[in-house]
Amino acid sequence: MKTIRFILVFILMASLTGFAQYMSAPKLSGVGLPYFQTGLFRFFTEDGQKHLVKFYIQMVNDDLTFIKNKDVFEADIQIELYITSTDNQYVFNRTIDKTFTTKNFEETNSRRIRHTMTTEVALDAGDYNAVLTVRDQNSGKQVNRKINFTLKDISQYHFMMSDVLCFEQFSTDSTGKIVSFEPVLNNNFNGGDQYIYFYFRTLSRGLNDSIQIDFSIYNTEHAIVYENQYFLPGTAGVKEHIIRLNRDQFVQSRYELQITSKVRNQTFKTRKIFSFFWTISPESPKDLDLALRQMRYIVPWDTLKKVLKQSYQEKREFFKNFWKEMDPNPETEKNELMDEYFRRVNYANQNFSGMGEDGWLTDRGRIFIKFGEPDDIERHPFESNSLPYEIWRYYNLRKVFVFIDRTGFGDYYLHPDYLDEEFN
Repeated sequence: MKTIRFILVFILMASLTGFAQYMSAPKLSGVGLPYFQTGLFRFFTEDGQKHLVKFYIQMVNDDLTFIKNKDVFEADIQIELYITSTDNQYVFNRTIDKTFTTKNFEETNSRRIRHTMTTEVALDAGDYNAVLTVRDQNSGKQVNRKINFTLKDISQYHFMMSDVLCFEQFSTDSTGKIVSFEPVLNNNFNGGDQYIYFYFRTLSRGLNDSIQIDFSIYNTEHAIVYENQYFLPGTAGVKEHIIRLNRDQFVQSRYELQITSKVRNQTFKTRKIFSFFWTISPESPKDLDLALRQMRYIVPWDTLKKVLKQSYQEKREFFKNFWKEMDPNPETEKNELMDEYFRRVNYANQNFSGMGEDGWLTDRGRIFIKFGEPDDIERHPFESNSLPYEIWRYYNLRKVFVFIDRTGFGDYYLHPDYLDEEFN
């Protein structure tokens, strides 16, 4: 059997300050359906003769139906994988039954307890449609996900590259080598770990072929914030690669990783979008501080200033207790009110940022966060003898706000005549 060589690249970027934003749960999650995340990893057998396709399925306890059985709670699901060619010809199917148990009732509604399941299929080159179905045996409900994918003719290449997987959590052997990991299927790193990781494989058939790996990190403006390369000596076979990045070095919420592998005259390129949005609660101290500051429109600023001076654990307890008290449905871990509040913060950042100021700190951002989306927006960008302005109307709240663009660069300020309207 050929040995898979293991390549680990450590990257320390220039010191920067990183903050994350909130990511709400998918709409189908937490509503009684067996919702699941899915991912595809295309790679190859160790002898390089055939494609392997690994399907990942991830579910949280909150999307499972648990039934008490004696002294434990059980959730039973059935996973079906059905693969056809693009002309609807049958190719493969497999059924997997899984049971999850817990003795703690509170854990049955947890969104932090995640289960990862995999199934692997060997396939020839071609275009395929895969349908993954998860059926909750206790509720009778099911969710379907469809994946379309292509496998190139592996015999035509003396070098190939697999897909790229993101991961944070992993296991090591006695030497410290990473031997297994749990992928982050939504490519969003929401934990508080110091490092993030990217995994891929390469296949080389030539004994004397050296491999050149180039990778670059792009920000949302598509500017390169980091780039590097490394070389591997000429050895044939399958090699595993892991790139490690320092999580604290990122200042934005979304980035793109581009990897280019070169051998002789063949080049393979792949890209992976990844992000740093928190979900249930901020895990890193920097993310927590930002989330607390963004709560200034519903918590007195004097209170927040005192909280921000406390220890990380004290700040985290304040955050959790505040939203727990505000939770309209405390029976579940999903908090609809918190979800809506930080959704508005994100919307403000995406639509009202300007001149070096985050959108949630602008006048329009503040009004949007406090009162939600206006019933009507009347825009006047090119009025003669007048600065650009917008009129926001909230009919049910009986409120009207007028914003003036004093600079002409999209920096709208609340007109002084409407300052009292915010608090009336």
